[in-house]
Amino acid sequence: MNFNEICDKLKRFDEEYIPFPPFVDAVDAIKVNLLLFRETGIAQHLLVLGESGAGKSSICKWVEHQYPKFTATDRDVMPVLIVSVPSAATISSMASALLEKLGDPAATTGTVSAKTSRVITLCRACRVEMILFDEAQHIHDRGRATTHYMVGDWIKSLIDQTGVPTVFLGIPRLEQILQVNEQLRRRFSRRIRLALGQSDKSSMHAECLQLFRSLGSCLPLPLMCGQFGWDELGMRLHYASDGRVAYIKKLLATALKIALVTEMKEIGPQLLEQAFTEELWWEGVGKLNPFNPTFEFRRLDRGNEPFESGNFSSARKRRKEAVC
Repeated sequence: MNFNEICDKLKRFDEEYIPFPPFVDAVDAIKVNLLLFRETGIAQHLLVLGESGAGKSSICKWVEHQYPKFTATDRDVMPVLIVSVPSAATISSMASALLEKLGDPAATTGTVSAKTSRVITLCRACRVEMILFDEAQHIHDRGRATTHYMVGDWIKSLIDQTGVPTVFLGIPRLEQILQVNEQLRRRFSRRIRLALGQSDKSSMHAECLQLFRSLGSCLPLPLMCGQFGWDELGMRLHYASDGRVAYIKKLLATALKIALVTEMKEIGPQLLEQAFTEELWWEGVGKLNPFNPTFEFRRLDRGNEPFESGNFSSARKRRKEAVC
């Protein structure tokens, strides 16, 4: 298989959505809210929370694909406006981000009130029916409670003036900004958490295995459980991903890359063991690798391990430095 074919297969897998129940719930809620608005004019709002890699940006991509921008006879029409909130967001920078997505050529100029007025005017002109704010936790990352209240109040006013359904997507600390603004909190009373382990009908490792096999159906190679059996492989997947959906996909994507390059005919525990070391934790070998037969069956959350609180990015950095 040549390099271009390998890249094409990897790209197609990367574009697959992560089909686990909370993701489906969030997508369905967005569809229902948009349909309700179109039929009745009632604007209901939604808060989608999940750790990094849980699928929030995938939801935005799905929405953008389902409701694309198009050109009518007299204007550009944007059914859904999707904006990534700038880091350490201010009211002014949020307004500028909205204006830029709406095609304003002078998105960064003007006072806050002038920018806000243009946002509302352009939303109406472009027939925006829903607004999604991705990375919305950045609203919380600047200033203290007073600043959070002011930004929250501006968002509340924007929501009221545009009159369209709004979706906030962010990591769990996003909830803190709602705690300091009661009116904003009431508007986002419905919340969906993008995480495994919320079902009372199946175990976490069973959910990890279900997601793994569901994603595996999109692969050009079969999945095998090897010497472990499927139930035990599910347990090992749980420890390898810490129950985080994006890491299961990372494991599969890396295992697929290795298999295609080495012309393997299936993806099993040996490839997953190699993928874990290459992609998630370069020190994860032997009994510290969930796919190694000698693995200790414990959570990898101790000092300098990949799921130590706040340590995943630093582990990746150390891995890259070691390679260099």
